[in-house]
Amino acid sequence: MTHARSKRSEPRSRRALALNWLLIAAAGLVAAGGIFAVSRGRSPTDQALIATADRTAAQKMSFEITSTAGGELEARNKVEIRSPLDRESTIVAIVPEGIRVKKGETLIQLNAEEIQDKIDEQTTRVRSARAEKVNAQNSYDIQVVENTTKLRQAELDVEVANLDLDQWRYGDDASKKQELDLAVQKATVELERLAERYARSQELVAEDFLSKNEMDSDEAAYIQAISEYQKAALAHSTYAEFESKKDEKTKYSAVEKAVAELERVKLNNVSELEIKESKRDIQTSEFEQAEVLLAKLRTQFENATIKAPQDGLVVYGTSVDRNRWGGGEGPFQIGQQVYSNQLLMILPDTSEMVASVRIHESIAGRITPGMPVDVKIDAAGGRVFAGTVESIGVMAESGGWRDPNLREYTVRIGLETGDAELKPAMRCEARVVMDGVEDALGIPLQAIFSDGPVRFVYEARGGKFGRVPVRVGRRSDTFAEIKAGLDAGDIVLLREPTPGEVLSEPWNGAALTLAGYKTDDKGQVLAEGGGGGGREGAARANRPARGAPAAGGAAPASEAGRGGGGGRGQGRSEAKSETQAVVATKVEAVPAVAADTETPAPAETPAPAEPAKTEH
Repeated sequence: MTHARSKRSEPRSRRALALNWLLIAAAGLVAAGGIFAVSRGRSPTDQALIATADRTAAQKMSFEITSTAGGELEARNKVEIRSPLDRESTIVAIVPEGIRVKKGETLIQLNAEEIQDKIDEQTTRVRSARAEKVNAQNSYDIQVVENTTKLRQAELDVEVANLDLDQWRYGDDASKKQELDLAVQKATVELERLAERYARSQELVAEDFLSKNEMDSDEAAYIQAISEYQKAALAHSTYAEFESKKDEKTKYSAVEKAVAELERVKLNNVSELEIKESKRDIQTSEFEQAEVLLAKLRTQFENATIKAPQDGLVVYGTSVDRNRWGGGEGPFQIGQQVYSNQLLMILPDTSEMVASVRIHESIAGRITPGMPVDVKIDAAGGRVFAGTVESIGVMAESGGWRDPNLREYTVRIGLETGDAELKPAMRCEARVVMDGVEDALGIPLQAIFSDGPVRFVYEARGGKFGRVPVRVGRRSDTFAEIKAGLDAGDIVLLREPTPGEVLSEPWNGAALTLAGYKTDDKGQVLAEGGGGGGREGAARANRPARGAPAAGGAAPASEAGRGGGGGRGQGRSEAKSETQAVVATKVEAVPAVAADTETPAPAETPAPAEPAKTEH
């Protein structure tokens, strides 16, 4: 695709655009009976000879093929201001809509009395929670100290029990056993001594060297020694068999008891510390939550005063909703209730504006970023601004309940606004240059008519008009390229003639063939590809003389057996069809491709199909 104005300077582009609008207006005047004539390259005298109020000459020309789309302006950068409160509130103060504000200026003041009451209540809760937190922390610290003391005491008890066991095992028990062994040995020695003495006393008594009384005394001492020995032996065995084992078990039991107490103290310390720690954490969490809630309330209180985050134009949210959905309430007022996250304002930065227009899906594929666009804004006095396509929507949007089958893509166009005072939501009309026709033979679009698959023009032949089939190439909404059927300078009629002005004659076969048409064996006109440029040599010779019917011509396409045609009921003006399509495009915003492709077959395109609203 070529862009005819991609390298033009801005002044030349605006002059060309102005000329396009002028030509459109002129074409409309001709269709309504005004005076219009185009004779590029001819002198005013020649123009007067070849063109009248309802006729013009085919000539070499250049024109642009464009498509128009409606939409509205948007700010490239905008900030939405929503109610920051988490509850409903009322407006205490608000700046007027439409003024420009600076960053940091107050936009809206919401009622914050309820929030202030909650701040006072929450401040008391925070203080109480702080005291509970400190108390829980102190209890935790005390428990740590108590746990340390109990643990040390239990460990000391274990050490003492072990020392007591060792003392008994290596001290008391050994000493006792040694003492009892010594007593047994002493009793044994004493018993043996007294036994010998008693035996000696018996011998001496027998020899009368010793009195019987002294022997009895030695016997009593001997008996006493036996008793002492038995007593010592019994004490030794009793201690070894019973008392020593009992003391050993007692000492070991004391050690085990001390160890068990140490484990109990450890577990109890852990349990008590966890309880105190849990209480401390709970109080800390409650205190922190209370502080967070207090901070949130204070933030809410501050947010009740909404300030401008950037420079911009004040647009109420009610205006946005009204434009989007229609109806709705009026503008915000003091005392009006607003809910959380409700759109209150939009601050668009109007220094950079973009046009958001909707393009029909049939031509969306031909729109590419970087395309030059002219955007007309009626609210700016009809000024036209240069722009460039920035992006095309990813998904098509439906036409809604008005036209559910309509599919359009949103195209964003960056504008060069200069110092113009533009505002969002201003309606605009974008003119996109789809293609360009350079130095081609062309005529105004209202000079072309259709009869079935045949497109034709009216040429003067004497006092009447005859139909000449033509092959139409690319076209805008005002001009059409003629690829075959006419030569430069041929005069064509710009209006639909009355039935009495039309020659009743069949189609000329040579002219049909030259324009790319042919007939079947039934005389019906069919499309035939190919065809050259202007008429030359034999082709011109085969064309009937002006005012005389052609011999052996084919029957008209609309009715093979009907003798001639070209009346008001047979031909349909291309310009009239185009005008109706343009009106439909304006109402429904459904543009279509505005130009025939290269070498079209007339039978495949019998009539222009709802072309896009295009501008010259």
